[in-house]
Amino acid sequence: MINYLYIHIPFCIKKCVYCDFYSIPLKPRIAEDYTDALCNEIKLRTLSSTKWPLAELRTVYIGGGTPTILNEKDISKILDTVRNQYSVRPEAEITIEANPETITLEKAEALLKAGINRISIGVQSFIDRELSILGRSHNADDAVKAVKDTRDAGFKNISIDLIYGIPSFKFQISDFKSQIRNWEYSLQKTLELNPEHLSAYELTPEKNTPLYEDIKSGRLIMPDEDVIAEMYYSAIDTLTRDGYNHYEISNFAKPEYECVHNLNYWNRGEYLGIGSGAHSFFNDKRSCNIKDVSRYVEIANKGEIPLTEETGITGDEALKETIFLGLRKTDGIDISMLPYGKRPAIKKAADELASHGLVELDNNIFRLTRKGLLLSNEVIVKVLLYIEESRLS
Repeated sequence: MINYLYIHIPFCIKKCVYCDFYSIPLKPRIAEDYTDALCNEIKLRTLSSTKWPLAELRTVYIGGGTPTILNEKDISKILDTVRNQYSVRPEAEITIEANPETITLEKAEALLKAGINRISIGVQSFIDRELSILGRSHNADDAVKAVKDTRDAGFKNISIDLIYGIPSFKFQISDFKSQIRNWEYSLQKTLELNPEHLSAYELTPEKNTPLYEDIKSGRLIMPDEDVIAEMYYSAIDTLTRDGYNHYEISNFAKPEYECVHNLNYWNRGEYLGIGSGAHSFFNDKRSCNIKDVSRYVEIANKGEIPLTEETGITGDEALKETIFLGLRKTDGIDISMLPYGKRPAIKKAADELASHGLVELDNNIFRLTRKGLLLSNEVIVKVLLYIEESRLS
């Protein structure tokens, strides 16, 4: 049974230069049509309950894009449809992602009234020059006001997103200390706002984005690896010292404010995704909805579920997912819960990586060290290679 629901809103005021997710500019008529199609898909999934059996929902997560670009009426309509079709636990975590320029006190009050009890605000930086480089449509003052308005509206579970490792213009390259100082300033401004949750993501230039092309051309210069490492460790030390639990590579929370929805992803739990481009995972199958809003609306309004692909994930592929996702958590994974025949390969990987100070294996709990968290992608790839070699031997 599925207890976790994701709803995708693929609209933004404008696309940030580092974003490679599917999104389009919002137009009023498109928003109305898309909202209706979303509600239709929610109902269609209910009719297909033998294939998508939803139990009492523990979480509803509205992501994007910028979901708060929708008006309050459309957001309420979506959530009302969810409640009419599915059973939602009284204590369910109901999250919406937001950007500062789409939040006012009145908007935040309306979101709370609609039943949303957790909001994730994409601040990214409290340095205006960095926000400009990222192509964000807000400034630092907008971000502070948005968080304060959200708190004044009555939200008791606020998350702030930050990005570190932001490049500089070639003619404005900061020295090591200045780059670290800017990052620490953003961390301190965040702590002053006292959010319950904070995500700190390393900027990864993705191909086919304007940011990638600017870096490739030399117009923008990325910070050195040792600067990025110092930024990451600074976030860990600053936030844990202030009482935040570092529970996942990029995520920090006050006690009992870990994101329940995202923990389900990292635990490889099942979930249903609604909306254009939304992903689902159930019964060892991953599926994706069509990534074209116009086609999505057309198909959903015909009374069909707008799936575009479905892939079975079993055996070694399922194990690899368990490793890849589970090692993101600072609690790690319990290898005694993994297939018996694969444990020797995982222990062999752990022994080699532990000799380099990257992982630790204690009472069957396999986790990344502080150094391993910084190099998580490389470490996880190494573990997966050991699993693949064991399969071929």
